[in-house]
Amino acid sequence: MFSRILLPVDGSEHACKAAALAGDLATRYAAGVVVLHVLDPSDVGPEEQHMAEVEHIVEPGHEYAWLQDVPAELNKMLEPADSRTQREQVLGFLAREVVGHTMDRLREHGVDPGHVRVLFKNGNAAKRILETVDEQEVDLVVMGSRGLSDVGALVQGSVSHRVAHAAPCTVATVK
Repeated sequence: MFSRILLPVDGSEHACKAAALAGDLATRYAAGVVVLHVLDPSDVGPEEQHMAEVEHIVEPGHEYAWLQDVPAELNKMLEPADSRTQREQVLGFLAREVVGHTMDRLREHGVDPGHVRVLFKNGNAAKRILETVDEQEVDLVVMGSRGLSDVGALVQGSVSHRVAHAAPCTVATVK
């Protein structure tokens, strides 16, 4: 029924649950899995960007439990830096950590790592996910539902909502 599953991941609890579902489905249908992590520097102003960094990286919340093991030295490096290169290196490290934990979850659910392709992209998450659906000829997207604030959701809509409405294939969102 499914031959290739796209699994966008961001390190959230919902994405972790989505990895479990994608793993179960991939095992059941002998499907390949494409794991996608998108870094979205977006076009927001510096204040919003700093707020996102603090919320998602420097002071991890419940959704980013795996970051609790990040050494204090690395957390210090995550504070707003003058060096764009340093920030990119740190974000790259964190992206690899997100994908590493996703790979662990997929293995727990019986997925052979040889049947997994990992992609990293920059930009708007919804656009990059939809682009990947076409590029990788995906027939199922399994993704976490991560809510924005009520005001943010009214103005922008959630990534999962945009993907579900625009994707040419089945989209399963996991809470």
